[in-house]
Amino acid sequence: MELVETPFVSDFTKKTLAQFGWADGDAIPAELGAVMLKMKETLPPTDNTDVLIAKDALSEKQVSKIQDMLAQAKEVAAKRAKKAEHDEATKNFKPEVAEALDKFNKMREMRAGIIDDRDEEPAAPKPDTKSQEKTEAPVNPADVSQPASAAAAPQIIAFCPRCGWDMRLKFEVKPTDKDKEDFLVALLGGVRFKKTYELFGGKMLVTFRSMLAEENKLLYRQLTLDQQQQKITTEAEWFVQMMDYRLACSLETIRDQTGKVVFDVPELPGTDFVAGSNKTHLADQLALLNSSVLAQEVTRRLVGMHLRQFQRLVEALEAVAAEPSFWTGIA
Repeated sequence: MELVETPFVSDFTKKTLAQFGWADGDAIPAELGAVMLKMKETLPPTDNTDVLIAKDALSEKQVSKIQDMLAQAKEVAAKRAKKAEHDEATKNFKPEVAEALDKFNKMREMRAGIIDDRDEEPAAPKPDTKSQEKTEAPVNPADVSQPASAAAAPQIIAFCPRCGWDMRLKFEVKPTDKDKEDFLVALLGGVRFKKTYELFGGKMLVTFRSMLAEENKLLYRQLTLDQQQQKITTEAEWFVQMMDYRLACSLETIRDQTGKVVFDVPELPGTDFVAGSNKTHLADQLALLNSSVLAQEVTRRLVGMHLRQFQRLVEALEAVAAEPSFWTGIA
């Protein structure tokens, strides 16, 4: 549907459209004027000059047509405004990130209408309305409470499909000179980049290691196998499982404040894949974490949160690696 672009709406037009539910600022269909003029030709002459066409002079079908056109125009304008807002928010995103975000938001919109009513009381028997019509006062719609799920708009979460970072948060992961130096040494030495984070005020130390290229390939191979075995059935499950596999590859050690190793996560025994097998070494690695290292939900959540920070740091280091000022300590 074509809309009137940046319309100047006169008082005469406002009065005309207001009869059909139009409000100042609402969109106007480009073809509405021609439709209303055609309707006016079928009406008898009138001395009413306040409006182009009086609603009372039209049939129900004609009124309904005008109202439908205005409603459609309002819906089209809302979709265009939403798309413009989305395009502005993702203009600096990589194409694959923007595509993943679109899929995730569509999934959330589809799930937004689902209401969990398992805790609600069973519905009471429907009363005999015929016998109560004469004694009960009509119900005021304004007095009827609406479910919270119906009033709350769905939240759109923009996330990085690689590291799970919430894009609504400010990008405050700034590599230090020590991070840059360690990253450069790791790359030149052909080893993993590592960083340690403190939890519980330093009483727990968690060390992460960057993933190998072959581990990344194995991750997607295992996700494909999970899908084939119906272990993953939705995009949300796919994303959660991907982050779990990244955690299984990236977590190295958990130590206490004295430096004593509480958990030592070994590297994958191999990244080879045997055709016809229903799992890779990565599945066993994750099972090890689930059964012993991160069996407690609170520990898993905290470690996972710091993993996202670590992966965001690695992405930041990759992004600035080409800058001349990457490390001012280089002579």
